[in-house]
Amino acid sequence: MKLIALEGIHFGYGSHQSEILDDLSLVINAGECHCINGATGSGKSSLLHLMSGQLSRPFEGDVYRDPSLLVGLVMQDPNAQVLRQNVGAEIAFGLENLGVAADLMVEKVQHSLRRVGLYTSLDTPVDVLSLGQKYRLMMAAQLVFNPTLLLLDEPWAQLDDSGVKELNCVLKSLLDEGVAIVMVEHNPSAFVDLVEHFWLLENGKLKAGQRPIADSAASVLNISASVNHRPSKVVAKLAPHQFRFVDQDPLFSCLQPLALSSGEIVALVGDNGAGKSSLLKTLAGIQANITHLPITVLDKRPQLGIYGAALGLLMQRPNRQLFEQTVLAELQFSLKRFKLPLARAEQILVELGLQDLAECSPHKLSYGQQHIIALASLVCLRPKLLLLDDPFAGLDKQHVVKVVQLLLQLRAQGSCILLSSHRSVPFLEVDRYWFIESGYLRDGAEITEQANVG
Repeated sequence: MKLIALEGIHFGYGSHQSEILDDLSLVINAGECHCINGATGSGKSSLLHLMSGQLSRPFEGDVYRDPSLLVGLVMQDPNAQVLRQNVGAEIAFGLENLGVAADLMVEKVQHSLRRVGLYTSLDTPVDVLSLGQKYRLMMAAQLVFNPTLLLLDEPWAQLDDSGVKELNCVLKSLLDEGVAIVMVEHNPSAFVDLVEHFWLLENGKLKAGQRPIADSAASVLNISASVNHRPSKVVAKLAPHQFRFVDQDPLFSCLQPLALSSGEIVALVGDNGAGKSSLLKTLAGIQANITHLPITVLDKRPQLGIYGAALGLLMQRPNRQLFEQTVLAELQFSLKRFKLPLARAEQILVELGLQDLAECSPHKLSYGQQHIIALASLVCLRPKLLLLDDPFAGLDKQHVVKVVQLLLQLRAQGSCILLSSHRSVPFLEVDRYWFIESGYLRDGAEITEQANVG
């Protein structure tokens, strides 16, 4: 049964950008699983918004929707979808709109949470969840009202490996029930056993894509440093401690002294909700409601506003760090503030191949483009310590290569880089791994050596 059909779709945002959907056509039938790949900024998320009926600008072309069509959409940034303050109310929102009786809601809400592997109290405030946990929450909020078409934007980037495994099981059961699934994904190999139709969105049109090799994510890139380096000056120290928020149980314990040195890249790996983002924000001095911890950064106790251009932090929500009217002005803002050469802004755009976006509004770019622009604005400063929260989320392979090259250049110049990830980053030559697992933060020196040898 045909659920939705797009025919001859034309759409663009204007404002120095060409049409991103150009005579695009697609038919989705019940029980089918489609995966759409494409370059960062090619229009994949816009296509999902069009299919969901949430596109904010007019488009040309015809859209057929079956009368039974009920669409669920999980966006790339789940924060953009949050409507309520606690977990239970967020999931129940859809049921309330469908007129489900209150005495039937609790069981449905709990069942939906279990399906996505989010085991938390219904009273849990949404704002204490990690980004990956919020993605699961949004999945539960869509599944609770039994959609006939489920749209997913970049699930692999937001979920840890156990979350991806659980999601595969959930999606398989949905397909067996006749639900149609369309996902936008830079790593389609993670869902290769489920997907029937692979598509490449290129030049505004969907082209039949090749079936990827399962579990090939670890070998998509092979980039090595071009210069030898030797870590020298310590830029951050962490004494043994329990990492906790005020009046809460420890999030994790650090049993050994840890340090970050100039000229090295360290990857912080852990599952959703392990505490990676909280640790990075603590090092930057911006994490609220945290107990006093034995941590020093650049010989000072972390505090907002004391490091100037010497410290940079890339957060998981790049739109929180973008506020200028053009991309070029965004990159130049901090350079002006710290009286650094403005030529660095244009230079980095050229290195990233993004000079065509110089006069575009950063607020109208895709999630992945916003991510790389926010990162570029920090790289321009050439900080002594660069903290990156999941820096490769939303980026295609070509942009990952460019970002890796930028990070290697920074390391060669003496910067220290600490980046977080749900999993190891085999495409980047890191000096060490830090792991948060089973409630402990530890240095994984042996695993780092094995990963680099492999």
